[in-house]
Amino acid sequence: MKVSVSVSVSVSYELVLASIKGWVRVRVCTLQFQATSFGVVKPKRKRVAKLISLAPTALILTDQRIMEDKTDVKDSSLILLKQGAEARVFESNFVGKKSIVKERFSKKYRHPTLDSKLTLKRLNAEARCMTKARRLGVSTPVLYGVDPLLHTLTFEFVEGPCVKDVLLEFGSHGSVEERLDDIALQIGNAIAKLHDGGLIHGDLTTSNMLLRSGTNQLILIDFGLSFTSTLPEDKAVDLYVLERALVSMHSSCGNVMDRILAAYRKSSKQWSSTMNKLAQVRQRGRKRTMVG
Repeated sequence: MKVSVSVSVSVSYELVLASIKGWVRVRVCTLQFQATSFGVVKPKRKRVAKLISLAPTALILTDQRIMEDKTDVKDSSLILLKQGAEARVFESNFVGKKSIVKERFSKKYRHPTLDSKLTLKRLNAEARCMTKARRLGVSTPVLYGVDPLLHTLTFEFVEGPCVKDVLLEFGSHGSVEERLDDIALQIGNAIAKLHDGGLIHGDLTTSNMLLRSGTNQLILIDFGLSFTSTLPEDKAVDLYVLERALVSMHSSCGNVMDRILAAYRKSSKQWSSTMNKLAQVRQRGRKRTMVG
């Protein structure tokens, strides 16, 4: 659909662009006349869609140009660090501070409307869970902002290695018992605070744990799979995911999970029901491994 507006004299105008559910709406407002026109075009993939032709000065906007402008702005300030199945992680700057931008990208195999709803829902859920974790006393990166249009979260940049790299170094060069005990203690305490507060991380691996440089403070990251639950079953599965990650990646460091569970028991007020469920989850896991 193409909308043209002809006027006899040159007028000043203003364009207001907004992307809503895959549609591009363009409004042309003349400041000297009462005439207003609307043009709505549903953009097609890899095609240029003409939205407006304004005479006598021809103004042609395309959805392709709009996307290119967004890309140029992002590329000028973002450095890609990692990409996973659900999101891309960039290094950036936020009001002069080094920051991390996590972008949840769209999935082409999903219907655009459904994809937009799911992406926004998960984006908001991650922000809420991260904020709740901080309220529960768990150290997480500071959340600077949420952009519902670009589907991005902006966090504090945490200087320091991830626990995975530290434990792998312990496995190859020998572990420092005091430091290993400190890491396990912090992990157990953090998980206990989450679980007692009714929050399940959903992806407890050593890749999602950082140690802040200088203080060795444990920082939990990536709450993309987090959800709220008070069920012992969900808490036990959360612990079992961590146990399998430790066994598969860090078996040379000894039984780190026992140290983590010891700290978990001391910190958690509801550890008994969770540990009983963990035993059942372990049995189910072994049966699944045997059957294949």
